Amino acid sequence: MKRLLLLAFVGLSFGVSAQQNPGHYNKQDYEYRSVPTRTMKSPFERYTHYQITARYGVASPLGSLKDYAGGMAKYHYNLSGEFVTPKNYSFGLQFNYSYFKDRLPRRIYTSGNQDISSIETHSLGATSFHAFGKYHFASPNAPVRPYAMLGLGATGMRNLTYYGYLEDGKSTLAFSGQAGVGARFLFAKNGNFGADVQATYFYSPFKSSYVSNVANVSASAGLFYRWW
Repeated sequence: MKRLLLLAFVGLSFGVSAQQNPGHYNKQDYEYRSVPTRTMKSPFERYTHYQITARYGVASPLGSLKDYAGGMAKYHYNLSGEFVTPKNYSFGLQFNYSYFKDRLPRRIYTSGNQDISSIETHSLGATSFHAFGKYHFASPNAPVRPYAMLGLGATGMRNLTYYGYLEDGKSTLAFSGQAGVGARFLFAKNGNFGADVQATYFYSPFKSSYVSNVANVSASAGLFYRWW
C-alpha cells in the first residue's frame, strides 16, 4: 500500500512539473530542437555557413592583350571559398588562372647581320588571388540565387615572347581587380550541392614591352558544395 502511494505521489509531481514547463516535455518542441520541421527555416537561412566552388570556362582578351595574344584563353579556371551570411552578403577568397597564347606564322627576322627564320609565339599567364565580396538578390536557400561581386588583390604576370627557342619577356606581381555577376542553382531544397555560373571583367595595370593594362572578360561554370 505504501509503495502504491509513493508511485502515485511521483506521478502527480511529474504531471505538475509538466504543466509548469509544457515546452520542456512537448514532443513538437523536441522535434524543433533536433530535426527541422516544415515551419522551421533551413540552417542555411539561420546561420553563417561555408561554401567552396570550382569553375572552368573561357576568357576573351581586350585592348593591347587582344592585339598581342589574339583569341580566347587556352586555359581559364578559378576556385573560391567563402563565408555566407544569413542575410544577403558573403565574403571570401578566389584563385584565378588564365593563359593566353598566340603563334604567328613562320617568317624571317633580322638580328644584326643575320636573317633568322623562326616561329614567333606570344604568351601571357595570369595567376590571381582576390579577396571578394558578394551581394545576393535572393535568400540563402533559394533554388536560384543571383549575385553581384567585386574582388581586389594581386596577380602574378608572366609575359613571354618566343622566337623559336629564344625568349624575351617579363614576370612580376601586379595589382588587379575584377567585377562580375553570376547565379547559384541548388540541386535540391536544403541541399549541399549545386551549380554556379559567373561572368567577370578583369583588369590589371601591368605593363611590359608587349602589353599594357591587361584586361579580359570571362565566363565560367562549375559546381559548389556548402555546409554549416
